[in-house]
Amino acid sequence: MLKNTSDKERSVIEKVKELNFPIGQYVVVASGTLDALGIRKASDVDIAVLPELHKKLCENPEWEQLEKYGKIFLKKEGVDIIPSLDWSEYLTTTEEAIASALIIDGIPFLNLQELKKFKRAMGRDKDFEDIKLIDDYLLNKK
Repeated sequence: MLKNTSDKERSVIEKVKELNFPIGQYVVVASGTLDALGIRKASDVDIAVLPELHKKLCENPEWEQLEKYGKIFLKKEGVDIIPSLDWSEYLTTTEEAIASALIIDGIPFLNLQELKKFKRAMGRDKDFEDIKLIDDYLLNKK
């Protein structure tokens, strides 16, 4: 843990690196990608993990367990662990998301095309606002 730095001041990359998760077993999703690319700040970090890592984290009492959608989600200090990505509205698996991840400073993030699909599947107003931000970012990058 960094000293003299509030949770909000630490970057998504710093927060994820502090978790020391094994490469190839997780991918940062949702607004984490937007934050890492400087598109907009994220209020928390959402990370999809493979079953092996999820099981290990479930055994650690530091992680609060929450049941949603019939799955066990985990939460700790502004980090939310998603047990799997694939659901009826979003078909990409966690394994596929990891394989196609955008690597930023050694951390795997959901790539922007997948993030747009993910945001469309979520379908909230804020998700459509994020899709517009992604499109603007990609347009300006060209």
